[in-house]
This record gives sequence, structure tokens and C-alpha cells, in this order.
Amino acid sequence: MAKRRGVKGKITLNFAQMVAIMATAKVKFLEWGRGTGKSTIVAYFMLMMVKWLPRATFILVGNTYAQVLSNTLKSTKAALEFFGIYEDIDYVVGSSQGKRMGFKMPYEKPNHWKNIIHFSNGTVFQLVGLDNPNSSNGGRGINSSGIIADEAALLDNEKLSINVKNTNRASKTGIYGEDNPWLLAEIYVSSTPLTKKGKWFIEGEELAKKSPDKYFFHSATAHWNLDNVRSDYFEYMKDSYSSDLIYNAEMLNIRPKEIADGFYPQLTQDHYYTNNDNDYLEGIPLCDLDGNPLTNDDKYFNSKKDADVIRTEPLIVSVDWGANINAMTVHQLQDNTWYVLKEFFVKSPKILDHLFLEEFLPYYMNHGNKTVYFYYDRTGNNRIANSKMTFADQAKKLMEEHGWTCHNMTTGVNPSYINKFRLLNVMLKDDGRKQLPRIRINQTNCPNLIVSMEHAEAYDRGRGLEKDKRPEQRKGVDQEHATHLSDTFDYPIFEKFWGKFIGNDVRREDMPLTTF
Repeated sequence: MAKRRGVKGKITLNFAQMVAIMATAKVKFLEWGRGTGKSTIVAYFMLMMVKWLPRATFILVGNTYAQVLSNTLKSTKAALEFFGIYEDIDYVVGSSQGKRMGFKMPYEKPNHWKNIIHFSNGTVFQLVGLDNPNSSNGGRGINSSGIIADEAALLDNEKLSINVKNTNRASKTGIYGEDNPWLLAEIYVSSTPLTKKGKWFIEGEELAKKSPDKYFFHSATAHWNLDNVRSDYFEYMKDSYSSDLIYNAEMLNIRPKEIADGFYPQLTQDHYYTNNDNDYLEGIPLCDLDGNPLTNDDKYFNSKKDADVIRTEPLIVSVDWGANINAMTVHQLQDNTWYVLKEFFVKSPKILDHLFLEEFLPYYMNHGNKTVYFYYDRTGNNRIANSKMTFADQAKKLMEEHGWTCHNMTTGVNPSYINKFRLLNVMLKDDGRKQLPRIRINQTNCPNLIVSMEHAEAYDRGRGLEKDKRPEQRKGVDQEHATHLSDTFDYPIFEKFWGKFIGNDVRREDMPLTTF
């Protein structure tokens, strides 16, 4: 490392961080709540890898390349600075400038440097998003010496195994020694998972119980880090989250219960996908002209980054309106697949206008075919107070004023929940027997929709099976995780495919009703 300039004093780590550092198992799972010090421990482990394995190649992985750029890289830089390690002195990001600065080269030189953190002793970290398999090998099979995974509960374990773990095979014991504590290490750090996708992460606890010499699992909250957070941190964050489900998971590591027999019992991880345009994302500058990191600038992080949308085709937009939240999902039917492309929502005091003017319209300003087929709850056809316009008319007017053609599609009365349940779960079964399209949901663009659906319960209050809407009335439930977004999922699918569904021979055994 380069000489430090004026760095004084000592660095103090909290007890949770010390426990993690002292663990000797090479595979570590850290289930740490917000404020526990995850960014700091990631930076510490990164520096240990740099120190113990000069000129080696490691992988810093996130769920998507966009997440790595906008979140992981920013927090990693800040944490490295906490240890007195500075960009453009001790390391460079995204360029070959290190060689001109006299940095040593890694044993395996990458094909390009756009997704590389290059340290002065030759150690490199490749920034990898699981949505871009090529980002982990640069077009050829690299041999990495270790892995650090940020927000690990968001990662798809199968993709992680195929695209990242597969590369963790460097056999350089002759260089680094067989007992090197960081050779082939794996560090997985995250708050507790909110959805089924992250189940593999908490299963690390059982691995650690069975093989403590190989695996280490540790759960901690910011109670272990009280010297470094504000005195009212938990009360402050509880007010910020306003959701018991999310607060308990992200702050207290209380794992959400799994809804085994919910309203969408056929929904599985197979219905989720990620599809970003990583060539576009890799072309985004990492900083603005003043050197400030670009995070979620609308100029760059809009529908241009989405590789799953057909820009020459119309969009299907579905809205659920309410006093506390206005929610939207955007869809397209492509061949025989129904894609849920994106979610949006605004909460009170913002209103329906903000949903379109601040969310939908800016995000899809570059969409080529500005045609919308608009679906919504039947109450959208009711007139607004003191106006001749309905809610749907108001939304249509907003879109047309910005150059879009809007077709309002919702008529008639609301369908029964049992009919929704039957249709949606037959389609989610994914067997194609009804000649209905399969359903796929963009998990990067629709995280709250997935929480809403996975936690939507079904119950019978004497009128037959229904979706449990009571969370919409509970103060402690963040409304983007109640059933509003799941309703936007239901509306267009039911409208478009119910007729086709009942036109077929719908036999009871095709969709048995489970006991709720």
C-alpha cells in the first residue's frame, strides 16, 4: 500500500465485527441487521484478501450489475476510506490507470478494466452482477481466489453457483501457502431475507452447525454497534420503516414467516428473472464531472437499462388507487410469456398525478411505442369529486398530454376472488395445458411486488376464498408490501385471459384448492 498521509489514531471495531474476524472458517454467512457495520466488515475482509494474496483475483458480487454500481461500489469506497485506503492512491476503479501509476499487475490480467478495482500490490476485485454472467469471466474462464457477496439474501443461489462459485478455484498454494486463511474464502453478508429467494442464505446456519470447521454463521443487529449509531437509532428507524415486517427483518433479524398456502401458492423462484442491458450499464460513467458517484440518476437509470422490454411494442399498465398509496405495474405479452417489467408507487401525500408525472413517464420517456393499454380496479371508472372525470380519465389525460395514446380497458364489475385465484394459479403452474402464457416477473424492477405476492394470504370469512386485504388497513404495514401491488398484477391478467380460461375444459383437479 502507498504511504498514508496524516492518518492518525486507531480503528475500533464493534463486537460483532470482532467475532466475524476471529472466525476461522473460510465460508462465512453474516446475517446482520441495518447499522451493524456490514460495509465496514466487507472493506476489512477485502483488505485482508489484498494483504494476504497480492496479485490475486477476487470477485465482489451483487444481485445485478446496476446494484453493484449504484450501491455496493459507493459504500465500499467509503468503508475503505475509513481504513485509510484511498481511491487513485491505493487503488483505481474502472481503468487501466494503475499500470501507469506503477501498480503491480495481477497474475491473471483481465480482458478489460471497466469492472475492476485494482490495488497497488496487484490484487484485483472484479465487480460482478448475477444478471450478467460474462462479468465474472471477461469472456474467458478466470480462476478467482475468493468471493465477497453484498446483500447476499438478494442473490439467486443457482446463478451464484454457476457464474461465481464456479470460478473460485485458483490453485496457487505454491505461491500463497496451503494454510493461507484467505485463499478461496467466501463471505456472504446481508440482512435477513424477505422472500423465498434468500432462503439459501439462512440455510447457512444449518451448514455451520453440521460443519463448523468449514462454515461460520453469525446473526447480529445494531445493538452490537451502539457506540457508532445515534442513541435513538432503533426508535428512529422504526418510524422510518413504518412496517413491522420490514423493520423486524432488516433491523432485528426476525425472519418473516413463510406463507405456504397464500393467495399465490403456485408462485416460485422460477417465476423471477433479471434482464438488464449490461452493455448500456457498463457505458455509464461511474462519476459525474465533479467526481461525485452516479447512483440512480434518471438520466441513466431508466428503461434504457432494461433488456426485457420490446421498445417497439405497446405497454400494458395496471394501477391500484387508494388514499394511502397509488401503485402501478407495467407489463408486456411477448410471444407466449407474460412479463411483469416494472413496479412504481407513490404514497400519501403524493397522489395519482405524481405516480405518472414523477415515476412512469420519466422512466419510459425513451420507449419507442408510446401506446398504453390501461387496466385498473373498477372503482377507477367512478367520477372524481366535483368533476366530470373519472380516476381513469384523469390518468389517461396525463399520459396523452405527454404524447402517449391511452386505451382504457377496464369495464364491468369486479371478478370474484375465487375466479382470480383459479386463473392466476393455473397460469403460475407453468404447465401450458390451458394454452395460456407463462408468467415471469422482473425481480430487480419489482421487489415490492414480490414481497406483496409472497406475503398475500388467503382466507375464508364465510363467503368463499378471498385475498386477505386486512393488511391494507393496518398501521404497522408498509403499504407497498400490503396487497395493493399484487392487485395490479391481477387486473390485466384476469381481464385478458379469463375468457380463454373458461372457454377450455376447466376441470377441478387442474387447480385443487388447498386448505387455508
